[in-house]
Amino acid sequence: MVTPVSSSNPCSTGNRLLHAIPAEELSQVLSISDRVRLTAGQILHEYLVPMDHVYFVEIGLVSVAAKVGHEKFVEVWLIGSDGMAGVPVILGAGAKPLHRRTVQVDGHALRIRTKEFREALEMLPAFRRALHSYLDVVLSRTSQSGACNANHSLHHRLARWLLVARSCLNADDIPLTHTVLAELLGVRRASVTECLERFENQGLIQTKRGRITICKSDDLADVSCDCFRMIGGEYEQQLAPSVAEK
Repeated sequence: MVTPVSSSNPCSTGNRLLHAIPAEELSQVLSISDRVRLTAGQILHEYLVPMDHVYFVEIGLVSVAAKVGHEKFVEVWLIGSDGMAGVPVILGAGAKPLHRRTVQVDGHALRIRTKEFREALEMLPAFRRALHSYLDVVLSRTSQSGACNANHSLHHRLARWLLVARSCLNADDIPLTHTVLAELLGVRRASVTECLERFENQGLIQTKRGRITICKSDDLADVSCDCFRMIGGEYEQQLAPSVAEK
């Protein structure tokens, strides 16, 4: 169940993707949006179930996972305040989505009905341009993530994942357990714990029960493979033109 959230300023948003559109178009997008709570474990879009809504995350973290076996899913990209959940709808698809979207970190988002979202895409050119640019970002992230998972060691991949999550949350604290991380990465919990202990011994992170804090993001980036820089740079490159056209 999705719970509405009251806002002291309904004319603004914490979603960085929506910051790329002019104020007049943003106002129209907000007029068809409901601000709702996101709760860890909540499934926004189920595998092969039609998408009734799209979500622009303001605070929180959502994982998009591909099915790789019977009731087994592995994360393929992350969504935070820099993106939206429901990309297939931009393409006119979404009748039977092939990915599951699950909230991993509590927060809230702007929710829009699929029908109204598609109408807004038709009517609002800057909104449409920003989302088409975001499509390029998602395609780049997923392809780079796939290449990374196939070619790089777990400690490289885990460092990249933590940095991407930090960017999505816009915060150094990542409230996730070792078990959840292992499920998202499709590896054993013991392997994740071993890597995190290695990072902690190097002073890169601190771990507490159910929480990981990044202490030295620049040093963690040095430990990560180059995939993190490629993924981060793609967002700025694609969204910058949309911001410039505001």
